[in-house]
Amino acid sequence: MARGLRNVPAVMRARGAERHDRETGFTLVELMVVVGIIGVMAAFATPLFAQFFGDLRLKAAARDAADAFRIARIDAIRTGQRHVVFFSAAIATDPPATDPAGTPLPIDPATGAPVPIVIVRDDNDNCRIDPGEAQRPVFAKQGVAWGSSVSASDPDGPDDDLGAADHSTGSSFQSPTGGTTTWVLFGPDGVPLGFDAACNVGALGSGAGGLYFGNGRRDYAVVLSPLGSVRVHNWIEGADQWSN
Repeated sequence: MARGLRNVPAVMRARGAERHDRETGFTLVELMVVVGIIGVMAAFATPLFAQFFGDLRLKAAARDAADAFRIARIDAIRTGQRHVVFFSAAIATDPPATDPAGTPLPIDPATGAPVPIVIVRDDNDNCRIDPGEAQRPVFAKQGVAWGSSVSASDPDGPDDDLGAADHSTGSSFQSPTGGTTTWVLFGPDGVPLGFDAACNVGALGSGAGGLYFGNGRRDYAVVLSPLGSVRVHNWIEGADQWSN
């Protein structure tokens, strides 16, 4: 058999090999067409992927806020010690977000800005961030901002039944006298309570409120009830309403 192949003229063997390559491989033009198609698809897909992951980060930020309330409540009940959740909603990074005494919220080393939320075990019962007190920070998510961005048709938000203020600043929590605050306290019984800058704590129901987050395309609300339960809502743009 090998002897027979050697007898085939070289020109015929070369033509056969060329025909085989055309039948089983790609020409340069075909490869360029495929690369071009992939490039066009990537150009269309990249913004969609960016939006998809941006929405995932926004949802994760809302869940982190809800978990912060739940953790603070559970730890307050478990330890019998007050736990305060501080947040930087509607507060510029210069000056930084602070507790009532002016102590800044912890700085996120990745961004150099105050963390959006921190849970503090209030060992001294003074509603402040004191040295040595246990802290649990919640770190920021890229592209997520405080306040609503697309739910302007419902400025009161899903916590309207709690008597909340406009949520455009990102927080509807209030002090016992009605001023906007960026904190809420959980007592040993797990009930959230509002307090003012002098640590005057309000009555039952004073700790209810909501936190609001947006990314320019979607909005989320994290609502804390007067007794401490937490619900996460997202704005359904087509229906112009918040999810239940």
